[in-house]
Amino acid sequence: MVITTELRTDPISGRMVAVDTGAFKRRDDFELERAPLDDAASQCPFCEGHESSAGPEILAWREGGPANVPGWSVRVIPNRNPMLRIEGGMEVRTDGVFESRDGLGAHEVIVETPIHDQPLHALEPDRLWRVFWAWRARMQDLRRDRRFVSTVIFKNHGRASGARLDHAHSQVIAFPDIPPALAEKLRGAARHRVKNNRCIYCDLTARELADSRRIVVDADTMLALAPFAARVPFETWVMPRDHSARFEDASDAALEALATMFKSIMARIDWALEQPAYNLVLHTAPIAPEADASFHWHLEILPRVTRYSGLEWGSGVHRNPVAPEEAAQVLRDATVGA
Repeated sequence: MVITTELRTDPISGRMVAVDTGAFKRRDDFELERAPLDDAASQCPFCEGHESSAGPEILAWREGGPANVPGWSVRVIPNRNPMLRIEGGMEVRTDGVFESRDGLGAHEVIVETPIHDQPLHALEPDRLWRVFWAWRARMQDLRRDRRFVSTVIFKNHGRASGARLDHAHSQVIAFPDIPPALAEKLRGAARHRVKNNRCIYCDLTARELADSRRIVVDADTMLALAPFAARVPFETWVMPRDHSARFEDASDAALEALATMFKSIMARIDWALEQPAYNLVLHTAPIAPEADASFHWHLEILPRVTRYSGLEWGSGVHRNPVAPEEAAQVLRDATVGA
């Protein structure tokens, strides 16, 4: 019997993934379902002309004119149903083994385009740059609030990803603490630095470049790779080649490189997976500087072509039916939009 499953440990977080290293079987291994855009533009609060329905502007890219009217290309507004709110206290309440606190934080929406049926990855690079500019600007502003410790940006595209509205948008959340997914990475990065006096992300980048099997695109300043212990098929990370802890400190040129890279990677993923639903997650170092020497900001692209099952809930072990090496090869070979 030939064993085609490897239990891989993520070198940063320590999480375990069961990776199928057999031949890539595409349709036999997971569900390919195009992310539809079904919402009616007439009822969409994010469309241009519906500014009063969406909420007051926090930030916008405009060529001129007043706020809260048409004429924008990117618009930031408060989330109408926020998970966290800026009102609240910092006190931690304990009751025996139970601990709780107010849902303090900030939760904002970045409306990425005024056009209703235009996905983020369909934008031209200069328009993508404006979206990333809005991400950076909001993170820079939120870190001025001393109550906040960390920020995370995420995006849901398609119903399978958790999106409730089709109109292209992403979200930024500021936390009064470090959320578990980011904390897991920070602990792993800190352990590596204590043990080796080096940054795990710098070491990982060097190792992946030397190996090359999981590299998708290697640009001058930006790198796209399939992580060694990818949790889902075609998971791809985009990150700066050089040490850079904070996305909010990225230069205009870095955002331009990210826009070009992201558009290329998403064209390849759309070709390979027939325009799937996906999630984006942007992790950056916490606001305090302690992790700056051991962390790299990075954008995770997570296509949603498999389901989270009892295996993951019960064991915490993800199952990935497509080896990262196979996925990277498929994306490298794709020529559509590259």
